[in-house]
Amino acid sequence: MTAVIDSAAVPYLDGARAALAAGYVSGGTRRNLAWVAPHVDLSAVSQQEALLLADAQTSGGLLIAGEIPGAPVIGELVPREEHTIVVRGTA
Repeated sequence: MTAVIDSAAVPYLDGARAALAAGYVSGGTRRNLAWVAPHVDLSAVSQQEALLLADAQTSGGLLIAGEIPGAPVIGELVPREEHTIVVRGTA
């Protein structure tokens, strides 16, 4: 299976984008992103968006697939593609 994520549907903590713009990126976030990069197609999003998705402070990089009533739908599972995860959005 491949998880296809709609980056525009992912909820972020208040202030997350502002903190990123101010340069607050933990080393753990960069390590998360480096570790998952070979398995994730991030070509449709900016480097900043990829860093938000991999944020180590908010369990970035952790993807749980399931149906939870009231939880936002951020993507779908599709038959296996080249990458384990594909992030859709605008670069």
